[in-house]
Amino acid sequence: MRCFVQTNLDVSVAEAWSAAKRPATLLRVTRGFLGFSGFERIPSEWREGMVVHTRFWFFHLFPAWWSHTMTVKQIDEDRRVIASSECGGIIRVWNHTIRVSPAPPGCVYSDEIEIQAGLLTLFIWLYANIFYRYRQARWRQLSRELGQG
Repeated sequence: MRCFVQTNLDVSVAEAWSAAKRPATLLRVTRGFLGFSGFERIPSEWREGMVVHTRFWFFHLFPAWWSHTMTVKQIDEDRRVIASSECGGIIRVWNHTIRVSPAPPGCVYSDEIEIQAGLLTLFIWLYANIFYRYRQARWRQLSRELGQG
């Protein structure tokens, strides 16, 4: 099952792309909804082939009982695409693709996620839709701050 969410950002493609490549941005745009343990050990920028093992903290209060693994499969500088392959717990497949595209006067940021979680796929898909809409609202807030700098 696929989830696709996109939003317009009031910031240049270059600024949004630069922010998308930083794990610190992921932490910022998910803050309040989802936290990650172990991110202090990873580099300041995503790299192809990077494998991250983390544990989720829902609302920064409740730890997930499983370990989540994320592998950065692709970073395409020309097309401004980041693709990861993820899994953990009941989630067998969580393939996530981020795209940053020009859309004057700013850009379009999109998240596309392929989800496979057996019988619970529909519920995980519903969660993903809420989660990525939250993330993109936080991206819009971040883009306003980036545009002022």
